Amino acid sequence: MKLFKTSIWLVAVSLLPIISSCDKIEEGKFLEDTGGKCGQDLPNFPIRKILIEDFTGHTCGNCPRAAETVESLKGIYCDHIVTVAVHMGFFAETESNPDSSYAYDFTTPMGNEIDGQFNIDPTGLPKGMINRTVLDGELLLSYAGWGTAVEALAGLPPDMDIDISNSYDGATRTVTAEVTSAFISNLSGTYNVVVLLTEDSIINWQKDYDLPGGQQDIEFYVHRHVLRNSFTGTWGDEIATGSIATGTTAANTYSMVLPNEWDENKCAVVAYVYETSSNEVVQAEESKIK
Repeated sequence: MKLFKTSIWLVAVSLLPIISSCDKIEEGKFLEDTGGKCGQDLPNFPIRKILIEDFTGHTCGNCPRAAETVESLKGIYCDHIVTVAVHMGFFAETESNPDSSYAYDFTTPMGNEIDGQFNIDPTGLPKGMINRTVLDGELLLSYAGWGTAVEALAGLPPDMDIDISNSYDGATRTVTAEVTSAFISNLSGTYNVVVLLTEDSIINWQKDYDLPGGQQDIEFYVHRHVLRNSFTGTWGDEIATGSIATGTTAANTYSMVLPNEWDENKCAVVAYVYETSSNEVVQAEESKIK
């Protein structure tokens, strides 16, 4: 895996036209009449997007229910949801079976470091974090609680806006992502941007305990939003610290060479900004590379 980080800068600019148009987002107004298709009627001003980190594994027989929950929430909140499926821990370990089931390694260094930081695997999978916020005293939530956590955040106005502009060189299989993070509220603290790459619709084995005995090993399961690698490392790059004024903007450019087995047509760049002392994610964004 070859990664390059080419630039970072920090400036202050005027965002007053943006701010005046997004003082309040109508709570519950997520989808207009778009024929059931996402992405058709997003507002032309910043919205709060919510990061769902789905901690999963291919031998976790309850994990398909969590994946179904994510897709259900995306159906309700549409492009307000950004999802990363992080394969980690005991249930992501590979096996040496005669039929080659569960031989594929979905794990990543980033996923392993997140597990180490938040002690996820010992709690049992599936688990998730919603913007890394605490709900009823819990940071690691079962999928039954994800909807409540998303609902609590979805109607809030954003504090930041993130823009991702991607280019892809098919000859070298290099994706270059330009990520701009703009503060649209006065904030304080230290903020890092994390930029990673996901691949969608990977066909491989998955265990599902809801199926009858003898049929619980699914050979052609569709794995969604799979974390593949990070441009920035697990904890990202600092973009602002101290008292941060509205209008402060940071721009970062990153590149990555995709391995041949990854389908560039199904890959996306995900970026999120979090406050380092609380770990809380304040904004997220996703953009396909092609």
